[in-house]
Amino acid sequence: MDKEKLHRYALNKITDQSEIEEIVSWIESSVENKKEFNEIKNLWAYTNFADYNSYAKIPDENLQKMSKRKIIDLHFGLLKYAAVLILSFLVGGTVMFFIGNGSDVDLAYNEVIVPYGESAEVILPDKTHVWLNSGSHLIYPSSFKNNTRQVQLKGEALFEVNHDPAKPFHVLTRKLTVEVLGTTFNVEAFSNTENVKVTLIEGKVNIQNISGKVLAGLEPNQRASYNEKTGSVDIDQVDSDFYSSWKKGVYRYKDEKLVDITQRLERLYNVEVVFDDNIAIKNIKYSGTILRNKPIEQILDVFKFTSAIDYHIEMNSLGPNVVHLKMKQP
Repeated sequence: MDKEKLHRYALNKITDQSEIEEIVSWIESSVENKKEFNEIKNLWAYTNFADYNSYAKIPDENLQKMSKRKIIDLHFGLLKYAAVLILSFLVGGTVMFFIGNGSDVDLAYNEVIVPYGESAEVILPDKTHVWLNSGSHLIYPSSFKNNTRQVQLKGEALFEVNHDPAKPFHVLTRKLTVEVLGTTFNVEAFSNTENVKVTLIEGKVNIQNISGKVLAGLEPNQRASYNEKTGSVDIDQVDSDFYSSWKKGVYRYKDEKLVDITQRLERLYNVEVVFDDNIAIKNIKYSGTILRNKPIEQILDVFKFTSAIDYHIEMNSLGPNVVHLKMKQP
């Protein structure tokens, strides 16, 4: 593969669909090709130029499924931040999870996959505005039919729902549904956590379990945390801006454990964080702000100079770079 073409692809400067598919096929055709592309990708990631398509965090079995679907690259305002995958596919009447009736008419669905290190902005068919955070998946139909609007989310998204009293809007996660008519709210539903968190910014929402039972109603500046194991819901009064500013590239945290902060860093910067020793450092708490446009080294330096933590970054040509955290040597 032409080196210049790979560099342009890593910088997200290729717009021709056939050329994109050619490069993706070349990358996935061998371990050596994937290694070569990852070396280029990690070089840009390390220098804070993370405008590239990342397949490192997508399981191989998912990549095989993707090869059977058409990858659509949209450049006309529907989707911002083009370094994500848009998968378009047809689903028949067996998927009642979405369409909610017995119709046998095939529906077209779009799946937005946002790799680690990226973010996306999507306008749904009903003009609802969605911001997707790193490591998130959103599935939605090409049109909302009947008397409801349903989307499926894994990860984190901020929704500004277009008001339509005749068609309630539902966000479906693994074991929780958020129901609204028209409002602004944030949902966190990552697969590696036990809690689904919903923060209401404006309007009103209901929190339902998978059987449709209403567990709680939220008012603005309230945050619900639903534990998937116990089925319990805790509601706190919060500053909603604290949990919505990420759409502007500003991530705030207050008295959060280092282990929880590093989970977000893994998604934001497409890295793997490893605690090399002294597990106690995982529970050190920090308060502050992460600016997405700053390199990860600046954040790690804050940890280093404000506590007894040291770090080094291991460059990895076969996948994400690895950040090693440990206690400083006396």
